[in-house]
Amino acid sequence: MTTFLRSPAEDALAYALLGNPLEWRVAYPELFRRLGLGSRTQGPVLDYGCGPGVVASHIAGRYLYDVVGCDVSADMIEAAERHVARPDVRFLRLASQRVEGYPDGYFGAALCAFVLNVIDDPRLHQEIAREIHRLLRPGAPFGLLVPHPDSTGVQFSTCRSGDPGVTYAPGDPMLTRLASHGRELTVQDYYWPVDWYRSLLADAGFQDVTAAAPVAGDAEPPQPPFLLVTGRR
Repeated sequence: MTTFLRSPAEDALAYALLGNPLEWRVAYPELFRRLGLGSRTQGPVLDYGCGPGVVASHIAGRYLYDVVGCDVSADMIEAAERHVARPDVRFLRLASQRVEGYPDGYFGAALCAFVLNVIDDPRLHQEIAREIHRLLRPGAPFGLLVPHPDSTGVQFSTCRSGDPGVTYAPGDPMLTRLASHGRELTVQDYYWPVDWYRSLLADAGFQDVTAAAPVAGDAEPPQPPFLLVTGRR
């Protein structure tokens, strides 16, 4: 049975805790590789929009970085602090888009995974991109992950963003459906094209902005399920 949670905070929390195996098989390994985690990149790492802290905990445990995870949702931070107990991971609840208590150029890398696609206000996208840019050291990498906007309506093994045959304009609401571990969940997302995400990073001051679209491989549709946009401070 599909569960649709009317509260955006509850919706996002349930989605994050449920998990999407395709993200961990396709999206996150490519993101970590492009950020240079465990090799050429210095820490600490900022996980902007950390949700319940699963990715932050993974980065700290596998790549041995100190990680700061931040989120505007009190529910998310509470869940993160409840599920992740590591001295090298700290969680911070945001009162706005600004990460208080950290100076310019503090972080050696940053990521923002599956956050902007649930935000319907482009001004908030811009504020987040500028804030992450402020917090990074010169030359530090940033990676942005979202469902691939050119694959709306495509049914993958564990997820589908948008409905088949529907054309979406920038900012249009669309539903993402997730099926994992014998459960299903429907989440409210918003459509933003590839060019929007690329220009967002460039306009915030990031250099060497590139967009990648890793494909899922065998037994999946040929379209890419996720979009990865990276740049350097």
